[in-house]
Amino acid sequence: MGDFDAAIALAVALAIEEETDVPKRKRGKWSKEWFLQRSKFGHTKLLLELSHNEASDFKNFLRMDIESYNELLQMFEPLIVKQTTNMRQSISPTERLSITLRYLATGNTFEDLKFASAIAPQTIGKIVIETFKFFSIVGPI
Repeated sequence: MGDFDAAIALAVALAIEEETDVPKRKRGKWSKEWFLQRSKFGHTKLLLELSHNEASDFKNFLRMDIESYNELLQMFEPLIVKQTTNMRQSISPTERLSITLRYLATGNTFEDLKFASAIAPQTIGKIVIETFKFFSIVGPI
């Protein structure tokens, strides 16, 4: 009986040791690399270029002329600005307003809009909802 108890104790000890030797799971990425390079891949450079050189294409892209866009931005900027942290760069009011207007202009999915903006679709959803809330606070324009 003593040998049997010793064998069981040894088996339990080996099983516990094997469980503790399991390698830790590799952590996932915080964000996709190209999202982190939003200033390089996002639509803000395109909008800047269009606003300086191609007013009709700017209007076609956002369904709004440059003057109206700037007026809206001036009105909403204090409401939609976010603070940059040590963890990540904030999404600018310009990007927030333009991605919301692009969503309204096209009806594209957030998944599709991520390619034009270099912003994750989940974040685009939050941005659109937040911006809509401020549209309703300000009222008819």
